[in-house]
Amino acid sequence: MDNNFDFLVVGLAEFFRADNQYQIPKYPYPDLLRRACNTLALKMTAIPYPRTLEGLFHLLEKPLQTWYPLEIPKEFDSEYGLIYDKALSEEASQYFYEQLVKRGQLPELASVKVQQIALENFQFLRLLEKLQEANENDAKHAQQEYVLLRRFIIANPYTTLEKLRNRFSQTRYITINDVGELYEDCKENESYWCCDRCGPLIKKHGHLRGIKPSVCNDHRKNLSHVRRIYWKRGLCRLKFGIHWRVCLPGIPEIRLFSALEKLHKQQPEHLCEVQLWPGIDRYDLQLRFGDGSVWAVDIKDYRNPYDLALQLKPIFGEGDLRYDESFYVIPNHRLHQRQDYIDILREEATGLPKSTHLFSDTAFEERVVAKIMHLSQGK
Repeated sequence: MDNNFDFLVVGLAEFFRADNQYQIPKYPYPDLLRRACNTLALKMTAIPYPRTLEGLFHLLEKPLQTWYPLEIPKEFDSEYGLIYDKALSEEASQYFYEQLVKRGQLPELASVKVQQIALENFQFLRLLEKLQEANENDAKHAQQEYVLLRRFIIANPYTTLEKLRNRFSQTRYITINDVGELYEDCKENESYWCCDRCGPLIKKHGHLRGIKPSVCNDHRKNLSHVRRIYWKRGLCRLKFGIHWRVCLPGIPEIRLFSALEKLHKQQPEHLCEVQLWPGIDRYDLQLRFGDGSVWAVDIKDYRNPYDLALQLKPIFGEGDLRYDESFYVIPNHRLHQRQDYIDILREEATGLPKSTHLFSDTAFEERVVAKIMHLSQGK
């Protein structure tokens, strides 16, 4: 496939620093962006190539299916544009982090700045690999430290060195410095804001903006889920890539885990155990019931069901991770945005076994309650 699309996305990521504008883009164009734009200028025949930077921004905000003259990867929803409000669009960020950074498919000509973003992602992967190796001989402590790490990152998108010391001074396999590398220093005398639903916020044209507007797009300062973070010595925040790849996906996972933990405490003889990220995150939740049956759960928060369908595969289930039934669970807000979301997944995700089910998080909780009631009635 023609790689001009990847050049364009990576060039824009560098131009906007790939972090939703913690700084204003400056000239000159990055090499990959200039190269991609030159190709577009030659290939665009249906409409003229823009003559100004503002004109280019306006074009890149439009749905790709209305103007882009070359092949569009199937992983990118062509109903969306590449930028929004002079920043990488959510869809472009998703493609950048999930397809290029996560899979190590950045173009060779990517700048040092963009390569550094990829390294930020690998910093967490190195910790994951370290704990997976430890898991072979010391599964108990390795699992405990992984859960500690993930829950800390999700609960503390802003933190301090003192808090890191208090939490990770006694861990066996991960160090304070390991976790500290996932954060960046905050500047003195600047105000910072955080959303309990989607993490650190940025200021844009006098408004607060989240990392993923389709997840959470209401950040008025008087709302209960929006908090101001006051600067103090040692304050730091998650790096953008860690926020996107580790913190944000974990929020609905923790939310569902907490709801199921309440059910476990109410009916421990029927819902015997709810384990978070078993096998060092082979999947998100493992449920053990009183009749000996085991369920495996993976939570997936994608805006586009067609894109998600490409990612779904049978959930790993060997050894202690074996299960009788498995579930892909979709957060409710995705179904509010698109009522046929689950129907599309069921139609498009053709490679899943019959024992793998697709539910919203509310429907899944109801399925668990029904299972508990069934067991409590001795059936």
